[in-house]
Amino acid sequence: MPAENTTAKGPLRPVPPARSEGMPLGCRRLLMIGGICIPGGLVAGPYLLPAQLVAVAGIILLALALSYGPGQRWFWRWSLAVALTGGLWLAATAAYYVTIMTAAEASAPLPAFAQVLFTAGAVCFAVMAVATLTGSALRILAGRRRVREAGAASRP
Repeated sequence: MPAENTTAKGPLRPVPPARSEGMPLGCRRLLMIGGICIPGGLVAGPYLLPAQLVAVAGIILLALALSYGPGQRWFWRWSLAVALTGGLWLAATAAYYVTIMTAAEASAPLPAFAQVLFTAGAVCFAVMAVATLTGSALRILAGRRRVREAGAASRP
């Protein structure tokens, strides 16, 4: 009996499914949740000012979903940068809204640190956008490099 027809001894172990080359499941979920949060925050924003923070959180989730990395671990250093700066942007925006609401209720001018909060939020948004674009570009370049190397290896 040839070796091809014999079965292996021992328990059969299931083979884990191969990871598809598309977007990981976690990123797809973040994309859907962020896509729902943005219109929800924009619709509820005129009625409740803090509801606009839901739209900000949705933008952060979309940026995080688009910054996934190549390979098995999709959460890489660019995703971490997006998450950190997105969280800081959300915190600065919330603090700025609280400052505006407090000044409006007291019929007083905005305190001096309100401009600092606004600027910090804008800087965090810019860094988050750059990290998202950088992570996406590096992922695309890594995929192209992997395809090029696979094509070169298959040539005689």
